[in-house]
Amino acid sequence: MKQETQKQEQEAVQFAADEQTGNVFELNPEKRTDIEAATISVIYLIAMLVLFGWQFVDISTGRMLLLKRILHENADKLNSDMCRIIAYAVIGGGLGGIVNGFRSILIWHAERKAFGWRYLWKYITLPLLGATLAAIVYALTRAGMAVIGGSVAGGNSTAGTDFAAQAFSAFAIGALSGYGSQKVFKWLDGHINRWFQISELAEVEVPNLKDNTEQQAKDALQKLELNVKVVQQDSSDESQINKVVWQSPTAGTKVAKASQVTITVAKKKE
Repeated sequence: MKQETQKQEQEAVQFAADEQTGNVFELNPEKRTDIEAATISVIYLIAMLVLFGWQFVDISTGRMLLLKRILHENADKLNSDMCRIIAYAVIGGGLGGIVNGFRSILIWHAERKAFGWRYLWKYITLPLLGATLAAIVYALTRAGMAVIGGSVAGGNSTAGTDFAAQAFSAFAIGALSGYGSQKVFKWLDGHINRWFQISELAEVEVPNLKDNTEQQAKDALQKLELNVKVVQQDSSDESQINKVVWQSPTAGTKVAKASQVTITVAKKKE
């Protein structure tokens, strides 16, 4: 009985969903290359953490050594409040991306032991992607196209408490943008469609497919004009055979028509 329970527990963790995207991935045991990639990712993120942390201190003290070395003759322009505020947003975005990377590695490598070497590029780009998205989001808020956590659009930056408030606001916007890069992409897509009047595909709500048979799930998704991808999972639980045990996106999620929904169907273990 105990061995049977252990087998069922092992089968139950063959698939796991990413908490941010909702996508379901098969948990494959780590190989040597996967462990090496995870180690490289951690070392790289630590180095980037030191770099962005140093820049935060460097900007806060007003020295800005790295930026002055890069810009040379334009170094005097760095003393403006606006330049420093933008730097806070970019640094916040980089740090947010780094935190997101550490979180992901802890889950997929330390806890699930299912890190894939092919995702190394993801962790290399996270800090840079976070910094870039932070600059874009802050530029949009300054232009008055959106308001995040209070109005920061329009007007000229001033010294004193106003500058401090804007600096912290820019850093917070940047950190959130870097950490939630997936959400920022969707947010930007929505604004692009609205601003440029791109005709958006009608959205439908993904139904709850759990415990449905494979055919029932396919029929339900076809009626909603959604594509389906079927993933099979061995199971010793007779009550779950040929039924959906997992789905991605989750029930209630709104997606565009023609989007793909992945269902995991239990199959009798041979």
